[in-house]
Amino acid sequence: MKYILLIALIVAAGYYYHRQSTAESNARALALLIEQVEYQDVDLFALKEALAKRVYAICANNEAMLLESGRSVGNCMEGHDIKRVECEGRIFRLAPLSISNRSELLDYSKRYVRCALPYDDLRYQSY
Repeated sequence: MKYILLIALIVAAGYYYHRQSTAESNARALALLIEQVEYQDVDLFALKEALAKRVYAICANNEAMLLESGRSVGNCMEGHDIKRVECEGRIFRLAPLSISNRSELLDYSKRYVRCALPYDDLRYQSY
């Protein structure tokens, strides 16, 4: 019985660690591109992927507020997945394949996050 409890505790701790580390890496993806654009062009496809991770991180960071209002992080992420193709088409339709300055990268980022977040009441820090 002690071993089952110990194994359950280890699995729970591993799940919590994985969830925290994933959320942190998702949140840092866009920050790394913002730093990179200062000395090197940023690929549009890398920006799209980093922005998707940013939206996932915003959903994860607002978990308590989502649960209070009867929603879940999973629903938030699913809502983003539904809107992702539409928003990428709308925001990046005429975008160059590489972004060369910070202000342009930040403009695309803000527009995409506003478009792709499924709920308007989520709190996040813009760059």
